[in-house]
Amino acid sequence: SMKASMKAQRLMLLSQVHGVTVARADFALDDGVVLNAGLLESAGFVEHEKVDVYCLESGARLSCAVRSGDCARDEVEVGGAAAHLLKPGAKLVISAFGWLKSKQAAKHRPTRVRVDE
Repeated sequence: SMKASMKAQRLMLLSQVHGVTVARADFALDDGVVLNAGLLESAGFVEHEKVDVYCLESGARLSCAVRSGDCARDEVEVGGAAAHLLKPGAKLVISAFGWLKSKQAAKHRPTRVRVDE
């Protein structure tokens, strides 16, 4: 019914960073991606949030946690298993998703930050 579908929840893009460059990839680092603290905040990511990472060079796609660090605003550090898939110099898109009620989802606009413009 229409009423039931309006109560449904939908998985929506909440925030996204586009065009960050891998500055360092080291499987000995803690697993995940490290972003500049200011970028983390302006994108709306939360420390230790699960994110999806897409490599614009290789097409690799993976999920991991995001943390803040002292990298340059347009760079990212990659650790753990992700370092085997994401190499220095590669450009990435990092996205966070969350569940919204259908009514909220219809009006929702994600936060998008492009660092490559």
